[in-house]
Amino acid sequence: MTTNKEKAVLIDLGTVRIKEYDSLNVKIERLEKVQNPSSKETTSKWRFQGYADTILNALKLIVKKELLIDKTSVNGLKTYLNKVETSNARILEVMKE
Repeated sequence: MTTNKEKAVLIDLGTVRIKEYDSLNVKIERLEKVQNPSSKETTSKWRFQGYADTILNALKLIVKKELLIDKTSVNGLKTYLNKVETSNARILEVMKE
């Protein structure tokens, strides 16, 4: 029987994170609210969003899929553009590190 070792988190952006997957890929996950259909209980859970071959490509995928933008709080073009600016600033900050 093999033990399931927890993979290391490479980059944590709050609601989105990049984790090790294997020697060739990294995994992108986003923290989302999930409702259990039987108990109607809502919990937060890390949900799979995609794979990337490098950390840089994972960051590009996060920007492309707009994973850092909370679409429920966007109520117009101005707020959307502000969220995009904030998201891009967070990604650029991580890339500088």
